[in-house]
Parts: sequence; structure tokens; C-alpha cells
Amino acid sequence: PKDKAVKRFLQKNIVEQAAVRDLAEASVYEQYVLPKLYVKQQYCISCAIHSKQVRNRSREGRKDRQPPPRFRGPRRDDDKKKAPGAPGAAPGAPGAPK
Repeated sequence: PKDKAVKRFLQKNIVEQAAVRDLAEASVYEQYVLPKLYVKQQYCISCAIHSKQVRNRSREGRKDRQPPPRFRGPRRDDDKKKAPGAPGAAPGAPGAPK
């Protein structure tokens, strides 16, 4: 079933890292950004386990359909550093437009 499939969104450079500098030196354009390859892959459960995208679970754990919790990196404090009234600053801050 499509809803049970393991979905992975893959973003990678079209050119491998070793050849990027060679292309930049040979290019006529100064600031040419190499395009990326965006692929959405869907694996059946057995293929995802075989390719080590996911690990097998216990019999009770297999019944759990909830996605695993997402881990976020450390929170940046950029919002606190913004000047009051600046775009993106917290609304209601002193100096913010009303």
C-alpha cells in the first residue's frame, strides 16, 4: 500500500564533489551554481529493510503506525538578536508597528 511505503526525499549534487572545482575553473561564468538532483523515493517495507533505510521492529512495534519523533538541531537565538520593529521581529515588541 502507498500509505505504508517508506518515503525518502533525496537531494544531491549532479556533479560529485571532486569535480566541482574543476568545473568552476573551466566555466565561463563567475558565480554559476550547479543544479541539484531532487528525487522522491518510495520503498516497500522489505526493500527499505534490505537497503538499511529502516530497521526491523518487534511484533508489537510493527503495529505502531505513528512516525518516529523528528529530532531538530539546537535552536538558534537569531530571533532575540533582531532589532525591535525590524522585519521578522516578534510582534508586540517595543518599537514594532501597530
